[in-house]
Amino acid sequence: MKVLIEVDYRIMTNVAFIITKPIVGGAQTWIKDQIRLLDGNINPIIITSEPGWLSESCPDVKSYFVKGINKRLSVKTIFDVKTILKCNKIQTVVASSANAGLYARLVKIFYKCRVVYVSHGWSCIYNGGRFKKLYINIEKILSYLSDVVLCVSKKDTENALKVIGIKSSKIVTIRNSVFIKDEKKKKENNTFKFLFLGRLTYPKRVDLLIDAFEKIKDVELVIVGDGPQRSKCSSENISFLGEIKSFNDFKNYDAFILLSDSEGLPMSALEAASSGLPLILSNVGGCSELISNNGILVENNIDEIIKAILHVRDNSSLYYKNALEMKDAFNIENDKELYRSLYI
Repeated sequence: MKVLIEVDYRIMTNVAFIITKPIVGGAQTWIKDQIRLLDGNINPIIITSEPGWLSESCPDVKSYFVKGINKRLSVKTIFDVKTILKCNKIQTVVASSANAGLYARLVKIFYKCRVVYVSHGWSCIYNGGRFKKLYINIEKILSYLSDVVLCVSKKDTENALKVIGIKSSKIVTIRNSVFIKDEKKKKENNTFKFLFLGRLTYPKRVDLLIDAFEKIKDVELVIVGDGPQRSKCSSENISFLGEIKSFNDFKNYDAFILLSDSEGLPMSALEAASSGLPLILSNVGGCSELISNNGILVENNIDEIIKAILHVRDNSSLYYKNALEMKDAFNIENDKELYRSLYI
């Protein structure tokens, strides 16, 4: 693995965070947290395809919009990004998401800078479909243009090494983390409330979530998010709040549940864990790295999911105690020096 070295943090570094879409999402939240964490150490800019949640959430950060980032490979887009980097004298580019990662690394051919590519779960593996092998080979080739491939979980690191074939000398692993949230409030009624927070689209398994809670009448599920599957979010004990930008109301719930066919290391689950909520997560990607005695990992079948929901509800005091004891392990402040060494 790559060894991080000591650097002089008094020197401000010009850093560009580039991402394909500015929508509410885990990778976008990660960028927002990075900018907040390293305030005073970096001069950041944001490059994305259009105005949206990310640029709105960072009003003091200069944002640039390049529509081509969200489309197929374009030589014009490469040089549009290069122009932005050159004008801002960018020294380090931090790229999140596949398209943004493609352009960031191709730009390196024409503009001298340090490129950090952040995996956030390898989409070339999980979402490649019939072109999976092709996308994996492309990712391997692009890794040679990366100064660092940052993996956000041990599972991502394992896939980078064993599935994609990225050299270990390129890889740095820093598990995702967040700013600690407020602890949940004392219960005011007898209804046990679960929270789901995420995009209502594949690979999230909202269908399984709905099916499970429809069979359990003495618990409540609150769904926060939006997407193609929102029409399914209706049942007697299920409430749908829609998309809430910068959601931070974890303290009013008793447990968090996220079902998915693939994940990197889900930011919504990290935020819930950092507020001291017990977790129920699908056993995919890096989710196992968030679960110890603070929750349950499940396979994506109805019987196992229902069993886990009932077990967490019936043993809530124990799970809550364990979750509180673990919450500080998810504090992004613990990794500040690692990120500074990575960018500066």
